[in-house]
Amino acid sequence: MSRLKKLLSDNGFAKAVITLVSGSLIAQALTIAVSPLLTRIFSPKELGVYTLILTAESLFGSIICGRYDVSIVSEPNEEKVYPIIKLSLIVTLIFSFLAALGYGSFYFIFNEEYTGYSYAILFIFLMLVFNGLMRILESYNNRYKEYKLMTSVFVLKTSMQNLGSVVLGLLNFGVLGLLVSHTGGMLFGLKKQSTKLKKHMKIVFSSSRLEMKEVAMNHIRLPLYSAPAMFANRFSYASIALGIEALYGLGVLGLYSISYKALGLPLTVMSNNVAKVFYQEASREYDKTGKFIKSFKKTAMLLALIAIPMVLILYFLSPLVFEIVFGKEWRQAGIYVQFLAPMFGIRLIVNTVAYGLQVVKKQHLELILQILFIVASFTCFIISKLLKFNVTQYLISISISFSIIYILYFFTVMLNASGKLKNR
Repeated sequence: MSRLKKLLSDNGFAKAVITLVSGSLIAQALTIAVSPLLTRIFSPKELGVYTLILTAESLFGSIICGRYDVSIVSEPNEEKVYPIIKLSLIVTLIFSFLAALGYGSFYFIFNEEYTGYSYAILFIFLMLVFNGLMRILESYNNRYKEYKLMTSVFVLKTSMQNLGSVVLGLLNFGVLGLLVSHTGGMLFGLKKQSTKLKKHMKIVFSSSRLEMKEVAMNHIRLPLYSAPAMFANRFSYASIALGIEALYGLGVLGLYSISYKALGLPLTVMSNNVAKVFYQEASREYDKTGKFIKSFKKTAMLLALIAIPMVLILYFLSPLVFEIVFGKEWRQAGIYVQFLAPMFGIRLIVNTVAYGLQVVKKQHLELILQILFIVASFTCFIISKLLKFNVTQYLISISISFSIIYILYFFTVMLNASGKLKNR
């Protein structure tokens, strides 16, 4: 325990992590508090359609800037940060249009069951553009360790999204109300978040094509390897929702959406927030020592202290809690949480330290590992279809296979952190 305290006390690491995790916990509490209202305002089918639309953001949001936003944090030359920002903005606009048109057309134009929701294409485009803006600003804030600002903005955004969902739901706006509240909520805090960058916007927009081409080539491994790897990661989880819709229908997808909203989404946000601190710390440590084992150890140990009790509580109590909080018909969502909790606990740790492969510029390893998740997802889907698994059996197969891959992922990052795979 004394060793852990010593590790956490270095360089303000604990303070930064606690600041970001506290924001995640507050946001999670707000989401959980509002969820019982949403399950009574919206039907499982409406929540299922909403989840199907949000899946587009989940799929493409993390790569909407071509992953060039990541280099805003690690770029050692201050002058090159501004052309990276302009490049990220351009990539965001182009990719948002293509992704919204492609995904939206596939589900909401060519699929007769969902043609009544064709307006979703516009919301997907706006979600992705706003997502790109947030990622660019978060990376810029992270570069200067503005963790309190990042936390306050995230809590504000989550609060407005939840409040909007309830208000518009009570006014019977249905799926449209959920989309308006989610998309509009993303705008809150952007002005505050951009305060530091505003002073340099003239430099950003005056960046030449030559400067953008130079930084694009300097960080070419991000769109070539990291973006496909991140897409593979997002697709493997999005495919769970798409698989449930295909195998069991929108009603079951609506039940799953609540379990993911209460478990997966908040933990993903928490992991992403802590990963920002880890990536910044590990990058600096690697620049100085050629390793980042110190940052790896203290991050992994801190998250293990959060993950272990969380998994135990969720595994034993979630069905009962869901029945009491959401109503009897939602007990099944608690059972979904029960079987997914171990995998999400491991994911919380691994997804955070996975940024270590970015530090050592081994994005090709990241891509290979992430492809394994897609293989596992498709395998579970095919087996479930052939053997006629019920949804619980399908989720158990996902949880087991994904957990095995995460453990492999963890040890791969650990070996790179210690420098043992440095020349391999």
